[in-house]
Amino acid sequence: MSSNPPRQPVKRPLRSSAAGFTLVEMLVVVALLSMLVTMAAMSVPAALGSQRLSGAARQLSADLNQASLMARKEDKLVELRFYELLPTSQQGTLGYRAYQFGLVTGWTSDGKPQVTFSGELQRLPDDVLLMPDVKYNTLKSQTVRTDGTAGAEQNVSYVSYFLHVNGSTTLPADKPAVLTLVRETPKGVPSDLPADFRSIVIDPETHQTRVY
Repeated sequence: MSSNPPRQPVKRPLRSSAAGFTLVEMLVVVALLSMLVTMAAMSVPAALGSQRLSGAARQLSADLNQASLMARKEDKLVELRFYELLPTSQQGTLGYRAYQFGLVTGWTSDGKPQVTFSGELQRLPDDVLLMPDVKYNTLKSQTVRTDGTAGAEQNVSYVSYFLHVNGSTTLPADKPAVLTLVRETPKGVPSDLPADFRSIVIDPETHQTRVY
């Protein structure tokens, strides 16, 4: 009695468990990625600009405090000057973009202070400047002088105030002084207070500063 040989199993082609993307699905993914890239490209410059604004405000506040220490240490009057300059890129408007302070060592025959500056001119970032409105920039109420020297530039307009050894200043004493930093945009310097700003509030009697 003959036995039939065992049957070999039939090999069937394997099917992929994952279906491929359709053209429509790929287009949707590409569109979503494009939207995310565009949103990131718009938000990153704004975030970096806000960081520059914060850094400039902190540095200015620290330098104002340093001027107070200098007045007490040297037992002399200190002048703080804020210069009206163009940005270094030359693409922008005139504004108070730099400052410097130094010891008053004497006075000229016409009553102008002779100042020995303690350090180099400090420039704010190119897109940062003091708010031009006097409501947000107490310095705008000070007398503007046009004989300043800001780095290599001569006859530069500036405003200033003086700091006495005891901490009192020549700023208006009836209310705190305010220096508000804003960013210049391609549309220009904001005429109204923008959403993104930093203010340094100065006590005119003690020269203590706070950053907001």
